Amino acid sequence: MKVNLPLRIFCLLLCCIGANVVKADTSEAEALNLLRNMTQSFSTLSYDGVFVHSEALNMNSMRIRHDLMAGVEYESLEDLDGDKVEVLRIQDNVISVYPNALLTNRRTPLPPMFNRFKNVESERLLKGYDMIVEPKTSRIAGRDAVSVRLVPRDNYRYGHQFWLDKDNHFLLKHDMMKTDGQLLERIQFTSVNFDPDLKQEDFVPKKDSYSEPVLDAQPRRVKNLWQFDWLPDGFALVWPEARSLDEGTSMLLLSDGMTSVSVFVEPTMKAKKLSILDMGATIAGERSINVNEHLYLLTMVGEVPEPTIERLMMAIVPRVDHD
Repeated sequence: MKVNLPLRIFCLLLCCIGANVVKADTSEAEALNLLRNMTQSFSTLSYDGVFVHSEALNMNSMRIRHDLMAGVEYESLEDLDGDKVEVLRIQDNVISVYPNALLTNRRTPLPPMFNRFKNVESERLLKGYDMIVEPKTSRIAGRDAVSVRLVPRDNYRYGHQFWLDKDNHFLLKHDMMKTDGQLLERIQFTSVNFDPDLKQEDFVPKKDSYSEPVLDAQPRRVKNLWQFDWLPDGFALVWPEARSLDEGTSMLLLSDGMTSVSVFVEPTMKAKKLSILDMGATIAGERSINVNEHLYLLTMVGEVPEPTIERLMMAIVPRVDHD
């Protein structure tokens, strides 16, 4: 695949309404409220925790710290297993800290932690998932947790289960599952402290470490020349306009309120048949399309089942209302 796929650290999301549970509307309202509180907790709480991310045969542990000091938001994400890589964020300023310059040139920066959950959209979620709050509490990382399950209403998305801290609704554990119940990915905190003694010095690169500022390039907004003649229920374009990543490459973003699919379109000189790459929870597709004797390379990447990517790859068409 030509698209540079970033390291997915905290990919998150949510799973069977039975005949003898509480009424669906009551459970859904409670589930949505819990999810909204979860998204707010990421940026409003102080915390210092260690979590494990496991997928297929891979497992990795990370440490995350977060605090608000004098109205300024600080965050640190540190890889505890492999290379000594750390990402520091102060408001919108990001610094990636590497042990040496060589690693800087070959390592993809760790992405921000909870961005995916900050765009939870109630209306779209209700179209694509049945939601239920488990009546019994669990115990995660030594803390009581309430469980929220989202069950997909079709085969075009995965199921998810969240375990949220009973007191502050912070995310303690997340499972992503296929429709048959097979576990695809798990994120779980092993320890977390919500009263950490953090200081500004904790968010400054350590002496003798090699640091490289990461500048978040703001893509230009450009006219969207593409549309879909089919989308799964609940999915819609997030932006009315496209984003220009570089000369000739544009990006669209689809979402069902929880899961997103990134769409990249760029001119090409070489025809390519449809190919699908399975990366566990993430599926990527690529093929060329011919429009008015112009050839384009289409790439889609998302945490959705393979048939979803395949059908979306065939459903994209030029907009008929552009000049």
